[in-house]
Amino acid sequence: MTRFHLEPRLAPHNGRVLRAIGITRISTLNQDIRSLADQQALLRTWVEDRYKGSVEWTFIEGQGSGECLEREQVAEADRLVASGQFDLVIMEDLSRHMRRVHAVLFCEACEDANTRLIAINDAIDTFNDWRLHAFFAAMKHEQSNKDTSRRIKRSLRNRFMQGGVVQTTVYGYVKPSDAKTDQDLQKDPSAVPIYEEWFRRLDRGDTFSEIADWLNELDIPTGPFCRSDRWNCRMVGRVTRNPILKGIRQRNRKESKRLNRTGKHTSVDARPEDLLERDCPHLAFFDAAYYDRVVAKLKTRNAKYRRNGKSGTEPRSNIPKKRTRYPGQTIRCGVCGRLLVFGAHGLFDRLMCTGAREYLCWNAVSISGPATARCVAESVLAEVQTLDDFDTAFLELVNEEARKLDSQRERRVRDVNSDIDKHEREIRNLLNFIRSGGDGPSVREELQQLESNLEQLRGEMAEIVSTPSQALIIPSAAEIRQLAQDSIRNLAWESQEFGRLMRVLVTDFFVFPYRSCDGKDLVLRGTARLQLANLLPDHRVKDALRTPLARVLHFDLFEPPQRIKYREQVMALRRELTEQQAADRLGISKTMAQHAARLDRLMQRLGQVDPYARLLEPPMDYPKLRRHLHPRYRFEPLPGFGST
Repeated sequence: MTRFHLEPRLAPHNGRVLRAIGITRISTLNQDIRSLADQQALLRTWVEDRYKGSVEWTFIEGQGSGECLEREQVAEADRLVASGQFDLVIMEDLSRHMRRVHAVLFCEACEDANTRLIAINDAIDTFNDWRLHAFFAAMKHEQSNKDTSRRIKRSLRNRFMQGGVVQTTVYGYVKPSDAKTDQDLQKDPSAVPIYEEWFRRLDRGDTFSEIADWLNELDIPTGPFCRSDRWNCRMVGRVTRNPILKGIRQRNRKESKRLNRTGKHTSVDARPEDLLERDCPHLAFFDAAYYDRVVAKLKTRNAKYRRNGKSGTEPRSNIPKKRTRYPGQTIRCGVCGRLLVFGAHGLFDRLMCTGAREYLCWNAVSISGPATARCVAESVLAEVQTLDDFDTAFLELVNEEARKLDSQRERRVRDVNSDIDKHEREIRNLLNFIRSGGDGPSVREELQQLESNLEQLRGEMAEIVSTPSQALIIPSAAEIRQLAQDSIRNLAWESQEFGRLMRVLVTDFFVFPYRSCDGKDLVLRGTARLQLANLLPDHRVKDALRTPLARVLHFDLFEPPQRIKYREQVMALRRELTEQQAADRLGISKTMAQHAARLDRLMQRLGQVDPYARLLEPPMDYPKLRRHLHPRYRFEPLPGFGST
């Protein structure tokens, strides 16, 4: 007989065995692993007190942050609930599974699957009125996290200012195992001459990379808390800018920020007012004046490489600093779908598939970057020469479409003007509020947001106004040809401007591996889509001509060997001349002419008109393409690519 009453009662779907999922979790490695067993015992007892039948348990144990949505336990719980084979999901409280609104969404998923969810401490039961309880529970757990974080930060700030919170140290410092405060830290005497030479070299103009090479040559250790055993540019820069070298400990230069999409945390710059500093003269390797002078000199020397915008904001946050040369970051492998990057086989100007570099693709054939850029430019110019003028019927159809766009344009002008007036009024109201003495961070943020929105609206209005409303003027084929030639030929093929132009004109660029029919050569051929309409300045004309001016380009991204390059010419001359005479006229050797004739006979026997055939799987008899035989290899194409 049960000791506690539950309404409605627990009941299995099959009428025999109650199938229950128990969710347990601990947060960190510092928590006692036995807590998982304690939670399971609580769940078992709670159910046994309210249900007298047989129970089949499936426990999902986890260790990690409840904020993280990418834990295996979250995916496992979603899968089990979606199966519809379970009667009950039970946990100590919602935060044992996940936090924030995602906990409420999990409750809804259980409700959809007709699976009862019970969170004991939160008094949540999805077979009763549960939504308000779930929302308040999610808010409570979120606030509890914040309160705990504030308490920890308060304690650590105070302990740091008292000399505590000694965690990790850089190269040159000795931390005893029983160290409690920074007074227990010591300088390593052997590091003194290293740091002196380090800064002397920086002072004379050496780069961080050169310092890293010098330290690696001397086999200088990277420090007791470093994950890498070799110095690199970033590591040298990080240690150089650490003020501990002049006897100042710092804390709170960085802070953790949650990424709401995944629940994971990333390190970002903290607010300047949160920075804590503590003088530790016994840890100084340099006089403060000398250290500040060298670091300031480095900042001045490297200032040209910075890209910070107004007020120190980062206009290209999370975007790689390197601007790659064309065609880098443009071409994709037709086998696995990944990008080709520079640095193939140790050659800085050749490109290869990133999948092949990581043993995820067998296509390790490389191409020359400069030769590819030249080939693309020449192919675009050649294609432009084939353009024909547009007929009258097409021009009338285009102008009819333009008239429809004009009516939409007038409505959009009215809407944008209304939005501009609204934002201007709200900005004036906020300014009046600030002048009257009302101010605060939220007011300032709202004002900045309104000003940003207003700037965007004005830009949109300027673009609409600049768009002509009269009938479209379609350029002739000759004008488009001249525009393309001027745009391409006036740019150096290695310049960034050329790269930007080509990325606009040439899209969907893929390369595929081919092999000569005699089995001697592996090469890459490319295919891409040419969008000549993107050259035109008028947006309406550009949209109207996008399809008519689209072309498909094919490239041979290699220099064919002489036996293939001169095959047709050799065979044509052999009808009238001897083998030697044909070779002399073409400027090749007699042996090469023989190879060309042998290749032609092979092609006729195979019934091929193209000396190259596309590879659909890695060849087993080619000595220079063996990546697919490496133990590390596993073919993992991107979705939509490959089958081998």
